Amino acid sequence: MSEQTTGSRFRLGVGAAEDWRMAVDGSLLQLMPLADSANVGFVYVSDRMADRMPQIMKRLSQATGISNMIGACGYSIAAGDKEYCDEPVVACLVGTVPEGSATVFTRPTERPQGWLGVVHADPQVPALPELIEDFAEAAGAYLVGGLLAARGPRPQWAKGSIEGGMSGIVFSEAQPVMTSLTQGCSQIGGVHEITAADGNVILELDTKPAYDVLRDSFAVQSLTDLRKLSSGLMVGLPISGTDRPDYLVRNIIGIDPQAGGIAIGAMVEEGDQIFFCRRDIESAGRDMDRMLAELKRRCGDRVPRGALWYSCMARCQDQFVQSPSELARIQTVFPDLPLVGMYCGGEIAQSRLYGYTGVLSLFL
Repeated sequence: MSEQTTGSRFRLGVGAAEDWRMAVDGSLLQLMPLADSANVGFVYVSDRMADRMPQIMKRLSQATGISNMIGACGYSIAAGDKEYCDEPVVACLVGTVPEGSATVFTRPTERPQGWLGVVHADPQVPALPELIEDFAEAAGAYLVGGLLAARGPRPQWAKGSIEGGMSGIVFSEAQPVMTSLTQGCSQIGGVHEITAADGNVILELDTKPAYDVLRDSFAVQSLTDLRKLSSGLMVGLPISGTDRPDYLVRNIIGIDPQAGGIAIGAMVEEGDQIFFCRRDIESAGRDMDRMLAELKRRCGDRVPRGALWYSCMARCQDQFVQSPSELARIQTVFPDLPLVGMYCGGEIAQSRLYGYTGVLSLFL
């Protein structure tokens, strides 16, 4: 990765209005005048304007002269230091990258070669985790992005309107980008080995009934007590071979005290390792601060020109509802950073589909 920045600061335009034309014009007023070299754009549109996505993207592309422009629709949008939740909004980040360094793709079978890919995906795509992994390997790229979380239609834009599937843009090594991930859960108890399993059902952990190990880990006596923990009850799947402790979080979707089994949102096999975890406000804040400090250290004297942020919907709804918010934390470490992104139903980092995480990418 190059140690030098590649151009001028990105520009962010945000327009919030019930009428899509007024929202686009509000965004363009902040974007203009653009540098002649501006050649890439990222657009996030409120799902309240989902049916106007083609008109919005065509208007922005024509007004800016940028063809390498991708977009997605979501319930909550991030722009600058503000989250727009259930509001009609158009947010557009535009910048300059080295000529020829960006390639837009409209479907995962295209697989352009590069070192970093920005990906939007529909959550209803079959076998999505495997598709993401295969795409990353075939493209030779580290992926960032997320699953669209919207009410009703979930349109994407990449050279045209896309319904379903996966699309985005891949950058070559000519464009330096720094990226990192922050987790939103804390581990409860130790790591356990799966000693009996059937598909997505864990039957035994450390040769004991999985339900008994779950109950002991949370120090409760009954299924009723476990249910009181509500949606905070999850499992972590450790990832080996990474330079820092990393794991995937999956929901517990069923518990059978009689059979002693636990059903989770992932396929597992005997010999796999798991631990139990919960969403935790304090640990989520600490880990985000750790991520930002690490990125700041890695940047050194370089100032990021723009940023993309993909965060779990549950984080903004449950964990960062009090000050400082996620976006405020980012802006404290990187003041006045032009940033855009969305709140997702699953976050993509490297070649994996995460949950309850935040993924930040900085263009240098």
